[in-house]
Amino acid sequence: MNIRFVVISYLISKWVLISFHREDHEFSGDKSRHDPRDSLSFSGSDVGKSRLLNKECNKRSYEAWFLNLNHDRTNSISGYFAQYNGGEYNYHTRFIHEKTVSENNGVSIDFLPPGKVKIEACDASHRILLCVNETRPSVTEYIVCKPTTKQYQILPNPTMQTCAVSFGLAVNRLNPFRYKILRLSRLPGILNRSHRTFVSEVFDSYSFTWKRINNLRLPRKDGLIPSNPVHASRFLHWLSPDDNVIRFCLKTETWSFFKTPNFGVSPTLVRYEGKLGVSRWWMTGSGEELNRLWVLKSSFEKSWVKVKDIKRMGIGENVLWTPSNDMVTLSSWDRLWLYNVNTQKLNMIHVKKERTNYVLFPFRSDYERVDMDESRELQLSQRPIGSR
Repeated sequence: MNIRFVVISYLISKWVLISFHREDHEFSGDKSRHDPRDSLSFSGSDVGKSRLLNKECNKRSYEAWFLNLNHDRTNSISGYFAQYNGGEYNYHTRFIHEKTVSENNGVSIDFLPPGKVKIEACDASHRILLCVNETRPSVTEYIVCKPTTKQYQILPNPTMQTCAVSFGLAVNRLNPFRYKILRLSRLPGILNRSHRTFVSEVFDSYSFTWKRINNLRLPRKDGLIPSNPVHASRFLHWLSPDDNVIRFCLKTETWSFFKTPNFGVSPTLVRYEGKLGVSRWWMTGSGEELNRLWVLKSSFEKSWVKVKDIKRMGIGENVLWTPSNDMVTLSSWDRLWLYNVNTQKLNMIHVKKERTNYVLFPFRSDYERVDMDESRELQLSQRPIGSR
């Protein structure tokens, strides 16, 4: 095992556990003494690796206090890209911080080439967006970008010219930087009378090409809810109208299906502690409204484990995201809220000014540049000279 990996994982686990018991470790009245934690910060990849080695560290590192502390020390941001249609397919976006006292530090997608730019997918934990830019009528560009560093990469167009209904984006590795894109589109009506078959294409940044894979064929009497898929445990997940989970494996590039918990109504897929979760609304015998949160037992199983009940606040809210294991982002028609599950405190972070629906993309990022061109250069270097 890599020595650096072991050492960093040990340091992170000690830092997390010591910080959690900070009150027991405060120096009595002496504020001049140096606390070694104050000079420590860890990248997202280092934290992710350490979670594999220590269960206690894994749980604590998903708590809001740790995430906020490490975000501050690594100069990272956490929030949401909000997108709405301003008319004639002119999409507008803005970045909304989770902290109401924070400014967006210039985070936007305004640095992309001019045109009608629309965000199509986001890897919420790995800093990048997939955008489609209509530069001229019927002429589009596919672009992957990192907004905090204003980097972008223009991709070749997909081979199929069918109309896309959903995209998925997932980072496979950070060093070297690797990602995959899944594009789903409908077959023409004469070939798809049941509307249950979707053309599936995958873009791999390593080969820098699109390829057609087996179509997604949905079970009879079911369908696909076009939405932003939830990326968890190397799978992309969508919800179906029949409350099934539609799952795509990024490694094997195959499809599978399984049911959500048979409890309550109105399921919403979320990511919780790196795993797939689902929130379902229900009402107790006393009339109290709750969202019950379930988590998939493991990525290789199809059984669910109850995690917690989240009290509904009566603001017409929907569960949007779980930025930590003790905080939930709630969305109503015109507002965004952060809800602390432990204290049951509600903090409003955004009031919508436009009278239109938002599409919201959870987004966390640091300000470190990534080498987007490395895979492209490697792919070109491996081709015969005459074919470049």
